[in-house]
Amino acid sequence: MDTYGLTAKQFMAWRSFHKLRAILVPHMTKKIYKNTGLTPAEYFLLVSLLDSQKGSLHSNQLAARLDWEKSRVSHQASRMEERGLITRYTCESDARSCVIEITPSGRSYMKQAMPIQYKDVKHCFADLLSQPQLDTLIEITQIITKHLAEEHSQDSSKSLSVGAKS
Repeated sequence: MDTYGLTAKQFMAWRSFHKLRAILVPHMTKKIYKNTGLTPAEYFLLVSLLDSQKGSLHSNQLAARLDWEKSRVSHQASRMEERGLITRYTCESDARSCVIEITPSGRSYMKQAMPIQYKDVKHCFADLLSQPQLDTLIEITQIITKHLAEEHSQDSSKSLSVGAKS
């Protein structure tokens, strides 16, 4: 098989990373959905809101954090507002956009979902790696994230920072 300039080890590392992502994330999101009814998109959006200091974000900030198009945020927020997970209100500084805020119901769902997620992260990820492996993984993600932000930011107007908080 031609790997177009990649060494065998580079190709194997990429395929291993891809396989891990393809298996691990769906495993965890299915568990959350089964136990709480939250879809992966709902969960990720609510986590982003909880990560903010006020439990709310401007729709543009939310789109950047999730690396979603503004229209996707809008459609997802509409569905979640109907379920009572979030509320939207007009932004004071820009009447054309909105602020999205987690509701008490959304917080209640997350109180159920987050222990499931953290337990799975610990069991299926963190406990399997040594401290040096965790340090190396953090370093790897920072190197790649920095490269994407510096060299490919024109490809997307979205933020590529890992673990960024407002």
